[in-house]
Amino acid sequence: MIASQGGIELPTIRVLLGSLPDNVRHTISQAISGRPGLELIGVFTRPVELLAAAGELRADVVVVAAEAGGLPGIATHLVDQFPDIRVLAVTGGGTALSFRLEPCLREVRCTTTGELAEVIRGVESDDNAEGDPCRS
Repeated sequence: MIASQGGIELPTIRVLLGSLPDNVRHTISQAISGRPGLELIGVFTRPVELLAAAGELRADVVVVAAEAGGLPGIATHLVDQFPDIRVLAVTGGGTALSFRLEPCLREVRCTTTGELAEVIRGVESDDNAEGDPCRS
């Protein structure tokens, strides 16, 4: 599916939400809702269900809660099973870690729902970024 934003065609990014605090899930849902090119395809709180849904629903980005030590274990399972998936581990404090198959973490900061939507979009399109520190 293709969306248009400012005359530019953008591929629709299918976003799946994992277990998140209610306020964070609400903020992310707001960031996705009504934005061209972003589609919320489901919310799953149990890791086993999230893993199954990621493949069945063909998610592009999965958003989960960051753990105190950094990246949650579910992120590794997701990218092991689905190499094209990007995982965004968010905190309630406006930061997130982006993770993909080639283990590389990026910390990103966002304070508005618009910035959060762009972070989600950026997680999907970071393969094409020039000077990407995660690409060798």
